[in-house]
Amino acid sequence: MMQSTVLVQLARTSQRCGERSFHISYIKDALNSRLRKHRVRSKHSKKMMYASMLGGSTLTAGYLVLENSRIGPIYEFERDKTATLPLDYDIPRMQKYFDERPLEILSRSSEILGKIVPYLTKLFIWEYLIRRKIKDHEGLQKKYAIELREILTGLGPCFIKLGQAISIRPDILPSSFLFELQKLCDAVPSYPTKDAISVIESELGRNIEDIFDDFDRNTSPIAAASLGQVYKVRLKGEPGFVGVKVQRPDMHHYVLRDIYIMRWIARCTQWVKTTISKQRPYDVNLLDTFARATLKELDYLNEAKNQKRCKDELEPRLKNKIYVPEVYNKYTTRKVLVTEWIEGNQLAKSSPEVINKLIPVGVECFLIQLLDTGFFHADPHPGNLLVTQSGQLALIDFGLMADVPIQDTKTMTMTIVHLMQGDVPGLVEDAVQLGFLPEDVDRESLTPILQKVFDSAQLAVTEQVKQAKYQAVTSRRKQFWAVSFDLNKIFFLYPFLVPDYFALITRAMIVLEGIAVTGDPEFDLFRAAYPYSLKRAIQLFGYSGIKQIATEAASRMLEMGLQTESEVILRGV
Repeated sequence: MMQSTVLVQLARTSQRCGERSFHISYIKDALNSRLRKHRVRSKHSKKMMYASMLGGSTLTAGYLVLENSRIGPIYEFERDKTATLPLDYDIPRMQKYFDERPLEILSRSSEILGKIVPYLTKLFIWEYLIRRKIKDHEGLQKKYAIELREILTGLGPCFIKLGQAISIRPDILPSSFLFELQKLCDAVPSYPTKDAISVIESELGRNIEDIFDDFDRNTSPIAAASLGQVYKVRLKGEPGFVGVKVQRPDMHHYVLRDIYIMRWIARCTQWVKTTISKQRPYDVNLLDTFARATLKELDYLNEAKNQKRCKDELEPRLKNKIYVPEVYNKYTTRKVLVTEWIEGNQLAKSSPEVINKLIPVGVECFLIQLLDTGFFHADPHPGNLLVTQSGQLALIDFGLMADVPIQDTKTMTMTIVHLMQGDVPGLVEDAVQLGFLPEDVDRESLTPILQKVFDSAQLAVTEQVKQAKYQAVTSRRKQFWAVSFDLNKIFFLYPFLVPDYFALITRAMIVLEGIAVTGDPEFDLFRAAYPYSLKRAIQLFGYSGIKQIATEAASRMLEMGLQTESEVILRGV
């Protein structure tokens, strides 16, 4: 338990989100943009049906009906010979494209700034400079965090995804804001199936009835998210069902347009912050990282390649305890992805027995990606972890992947060993090597502060063990909230800068532990990680050195009353 608290800075917030209405102005903006260029022969109906969530997934079921309407010509900007909008995140080309469309940018910028500027003015001028209470007032921080979440939700999918990206960055925002932004869902209503069919036919160059047996304009999507939606249909001449993911029309254009505006805001924000403070500049880099990841998610050919690589690397290493669906490359393009359909329940909604059986498989799969292959699934929300009918753990949705540098995989392996050993100075050096801290960080002042937090966590663990028979699990877990809050404060006050991929790792850890505790309330992610981590450490650093460190760590845990954890470590060596 203590080890999870030290590394996982974020609270184990539920991945479930309640029903949300989609901000209609985002769709109206898309429609109005097209209506200015094209004649519309019929009036648009305003009949709409809102979507509801599919469990804890960020996908939604249901659809938005816009009768007698169109979402603009499909991919018009790509057919325009004069257009230079890049398919990848090419900053100069993106800027050139939107610099030539000032009215469109002015309209969207006015909408964005009209919501963000009043909020920031009230937050910084009134609360920070005049009242000066918000810095130490958790209730006030929560109030503004809720307002920020509502603003991002109202601004549409691109801003929702940006909020999700920074919700796992304790080096950027205080804890109150992080916990609130983790509630963001990118759930939006689906678009009409007739437009999805137009996308498919445009991409594949064939009529829909020549490809699928049961796909027409009356087919409803199984699920919809901010960038696309999924149908369950049959391929002609193929047994079983397939999943067809279809990108929203012109989504590439609208995402890049918002990113163009966000980047301008980030540049201004970074200039102000670096001018009046000593903070390390990160705003533009953070935005660029977010933009590259989002553009990769829009490229379904890239997702298909990721899926194939994970299938080839993970299934043999885990001896087929996991399953990755096959991809139908013949029917896959940048905007259409066809894969094998997985029949099965979400792991998070399975029985405690199934969860307890498959979570160790999930942990090992996560560690293999993190410490061995260096290529890991960066979006393992509950909807992406399924249980097949044969009892295997199935992974789906490979749009967001991350690469870990080989040297960092070795350093992270050693970090887990240092954590077991209780070596705080060693953890500080690991943080420097991983890029969390600059080389010139004041180690003498930082190490004692971290040591104090680490010692407090150890005392909390010892107290928990003593009272385990008399305390409810929920009560015991409350002891660690204070430790997590202290660590978040240190991250915010010291020059910590979380590497891009590590923020995604944290997200994956939260999801795995969140699912696991529904089956076993006393589950601890790091205890489950010890056997494979030690095995990997021995492969990298040799048996003799690791054995001595592991023996010391086992002794420390035994002194704290953690006999089971001590035995797990010793079994690992």
